[in-house]
Amino acid sequence: MHLQRIGFPKAALFISVLIVLVFAVACGGSATATSVPPTATTAATTAPDTTAPTTAPATTAPATTAPATTAPATTAPGEPTAVPTAVVADTDEPAGDAMMTPKSAPDFADFWNPPTDFYGDPVYGGTIRINYEDPLEHANTWGASTGAATRLRGAVHSRIISEDPWDPGRIIPDLAWGWTLADDFSGATFFFNEGIKWHNGDDFTCEDARFTLQTWITGEGVTVPSGRAGMSFIDMAADKTKCLDDLTLETVFHAPNGVALLAFIGPNRYIFNKAWFQANGEDAMFQDLTVGTGAYTWAPGQTIGFDEQRFDKNPDFFSYGGGEGVLPYVDEIVLFGILDESAQQAAQLAHQTDWHWVRNFGQYAAYVNHDEIRSVIRATRGHHSFWINRRNAPLDNVNVRQAIIMGMDRSAGIQVLQEGFGSQGFLMVPGSPWELDRATGCAVPGWCISEDMDATRADAIAILEAENFDFDKTYLFTVESDAQVVARATFMQEQLRLLGIQTDFDLVETVAYRQQTSQGTWGDFLPRNDTMAVDDPFIGLGGYLDSQSSGNQWCPCELEDRDAVQIEIDRLIKLAGDTIEPTARKAVSDDLQLFAMENYMKFPMYWEQEAVSFWPEVRGYWHHPQPSGAHTQWVQMWFDPSNEGDSGYSGQTSGVPGGI
Repeated sequence: MHLQRIGFPKAALFISVLIVLVFAVACGGSATATSVPPTATTAATTAPDTTAPTTAPATTAPATTAPATTAPATTAPGEPTAVPTAVVADTDEPAGDAMMTPKSAPDFADFWNPPTDFYGDPVYGGTIRINYEDPLEHANTWGASTGAATRLRGAVHSRIISEDPWDPGRIIPDLAWGWTLADDFSGATFFFNEGIKWHNGDDFTCEDARFTLQTWITGEGVTVPSGRAGMSFIDMAADKTKCLDDLTLETVFHAPNGVALLAFIGPNRYIFNKAWFQANGEDAMFQDLTVGTGAYTWAPGQTIGFDEQRFDKNPDFFSYGGGEGVLPYVDEIVLFGILDESAQQAAQLAHQTDWHWVRNFGQYAAYVNHDEIRSVIRATRGHHSFWINRRNAPLDNVNVRQAIIMGMDRSAGIQVLQEGFGSQGFLMVPGSPWELDRATGCAVPGWCISEDMDATRADAIAILEAENFDFDKTYLFTVESDAQVVARATFMQEQLRLLGIQTDFDLVETVAYRQQTSQGTWGDFLPRNDTMAVDDPFIGLGGYLDSQSSGNQWCPCELEDRDAVQIEIDRLIKLAGDTIEPTARKAVSDDLQLFAMENYMKFPMYWEQEAVSFWPEVRGYWHHPQPSGAHTQWVQMWFDPSNEGDSGYSGQTSGVPGGI
């Protein structure tokens, strides 16, 4: 199987577009989800060594068979997607009082359908050890959001509604067993499951959810509210968004919003306990994982800050309405954060970990060549971004920013940094129905691969000279002290050198780096790995460009501090959320992207293909378009020791659900 290499994305890139999957709901498909179970293993779960041991851990515990379910029909990842023709809507007609009876209330058996055709029947028990690269430095996904923080919270927390772990973009129940989106898209009402308990024994009530929304949107008590931009369409006035009773939340929007439900399924949209937060403040968000409602509980005796964290099966988990004890399948999840890439690979090859989100193509090649390790790859919403700090002269000059982007050799970047496995594209996911058409995007200088890079670079230098750019000054490159990011930044630095721009690296430890980026105190240039949470212009692109978003590296900024460019960006983002009619919404999306591109707000050097590799005992995984997706609640996976020793996977690059 040959992966598509450099070029403008085609269907062969196998991009699954989230928004199109959700639109199937509007066309009559039920809001369903599927999940897969784990089995027992006695594998060692101590922190992996940096050198690879020679033997794999034994797996002796027997598997307990879980009730079999049928696999849902799947859409081939490579099928092209069309421009959306409907908004995200509810699926079933209301019965009785439309305000108190949800329009959408799928039964557990209808939405929880593991891919048994590929993996076999789910089984219960065992341990799965998860291998990610990000240090597990803190757990504050609400006020200092990182991928690692979101993944730490995923095991112990729940959302109001969630995303199907086997069909990204498909909305399924979570805390809420049903929901109603108003016919005029002016609000949504959520109906919560009865009997949900926090891990400390307290009852979950609607007020916990309402208070979480309030904190997201107002930012009261947190450093940088991660949900403020994406949830700002909700009117939190006391007479608007409110609890109708302990199990019913009514939300009211400032204006009609056809994609509001998508905002609730974002990676870090976890609900927290109001009393817990009021008693302990944001310190608890950083350091305490003991109070959640999720499928796993934080194992006793642990402290945040260590790069091995253990989570035990929650015997009281409400199983999304399926009943106590139905989910999760695995007895224990062990989450590792291994920053060193060689140590990541050594741990996985030595079978010290079971499942690895692949960090680079050297690792991918090693896993593909392994006879027992399965691998899955797809184009994702991940991309390497290059930000230019327009707060600093002369980078406040849009012509200077244009010239710098013109000097970036995207073709070389894809070849050198991605070994050819990448795509150019614009500000939305390549292949997305929201993507700007090629002719329009390529008309903006610097946004398409040049046929004559030397000539383009000469033109860029001429622009800099005409703008009296200071070539004698040394500009600051703020770089996270992470091996992969440093390697990518070094390539970008060389591109700047070819333009005659001198730079120095400011290598910043991860925690300090997060602080600088969230507060806008970084230097002149900022390379970073980004992943669009949702393939939607309001939610996904707004997560990077909205002035109130922690993902906007030019901000976040107070409304009164915005300049004309940011004011116009905010207007277009809001319009993208407020516009309901699909064709008109696509036009707004195009205007938003084009304006941001012309101002060189954020430049994706390339869009990535990303992989996961796992030992054959791991079952039920469907490859997601981002590393912190719905799979990171770990409810849908199981571990089956009967598959230990399965082989014949050397050279396998396709076939696993969700991949090419």
